[in-house]
Amino acid sequence: MRLRALGCVALLAGACTSSTPAPAGVLLGLTSGRTLWIAWPNDTARVVTETPHLVIPRDDGMWWAGVARRCTLGEGGGGWVEDTVFVFLEEAIFVAPPGEDAHVTLSGMPCDQAELGVLAARAKAPSTPSETETADESPPSREELYCSKHTRRITYASPTTLSLEIRHIGTEFCSPGSYATSGANRVRRLDSSERIMLRPLLDSAALAPLLARFNDSVGCGYVAEDPAAEVDSAWAIGRHEGRWVAQLWVEGPNVCRGGQDTEGGPPLPASFTGDSTPPIAWTDVVRQLPNVFDAAVSPSGTHILARRSDSLMILPLKDGNIGAPLLTMHIGYDGELSMIRWATEQEAARWTRTLPTLQPPTVHIMPDTLAPPR
Repeated sequence: MRLRALGCVALLAGACTSSTPAPAGVLLGLTSGRTLWIAWPNDTARVVTETPHLVIPRDDGMWWAGVARRCTLGEGGGGWVEDTVFVFLEEAIFVAPPGEDAHVTLSGMPCDQAELGVLAARAKAPSTPSETETADESPPSREELYCSKHTRRITYASPTTLSLEIRHIGTEFCSPGSYATSGANRVRRLDSSERIMLRPLLDSAALAPLLARFNDSVGCGYVAEDPAAEVDSAWAIGRHEGRWVAQLWVEGPNVCRGGQDTEGGPPLPASFTGDSTPPIAWTDVVRQLPNVFDAAVSPSGTHILARRSDSLMILPLKDGNIGAPLLTMHIGYDGELSMIRWATEQEAARWTRTLPTLQPPTVHIMPDTLAPPR
């Protein structure tokens, strides 16, 4: 399925020459795993509905994408941490077409049950308090119960594409001397597991600094035999200064606490993302809206979406000037943008009717019988 161009892709004297009508709403996906439908039938905006998981509009209906998780109990510890019972987290991605259930393979139980199981097991275990321990020592926090986390996060969703961030975190609570993060990135088709390669999307000038990240013989990266292959297998789609960009995961040794994400990255072409060229520079956005981390302008150039560290704003935009917010809402600190879909007046009316009653798919979690016991 080819992406439909949205709005104009060129500027003339700083003004968009397209006759694209002003949007009547925006459908937003967050990396925390939520979808927000925001509409403004007049001069005020409101959150019409919020759904779990990502709701992705396509010509054949609303698709769903999200993360399922399960936890197991097992022995962990190392270094100066006494061997004891910990929680081990596993996550998996699901994609469900309209009207269909989702299926994933995971072992374990809901993680809140696992946390209670760990606390109960530790309470029954014999212990020899050290001289430094006191009777009124506070119980461990939820984070301290985990030995490892295999996580998945959707960083970008469109009618054709899904970008995944895959991480394996060995926590400091289980092994404080050797905790580290390893992982991978993956960009694939929404409706299949087919991978999408990065190199065909970028020119040689944009690729050069990415290839250099896999020839680092001094820093915390590994030297790759085939940097081009590493680029294709390590890229994800993220947001940086108002654009969808290509970001890399560069694997590293435990002495550096594992791998790291690259900052920034080359902008992805509009032919891939469907973006239009905004009629306002990023520097002007930051000047008018201090402390903004990200922003997106509607194809018509009449509205701007801005994200601060823990909040979102919808504001009018005219002749490069940003007006007073139509809406300001708190989204939390883990709410980076993963989907931005500006809606026409007809779509806005339809989605306002249908999205509040749209039921998420049933997620069937099948046990992984091949997984070794912890």
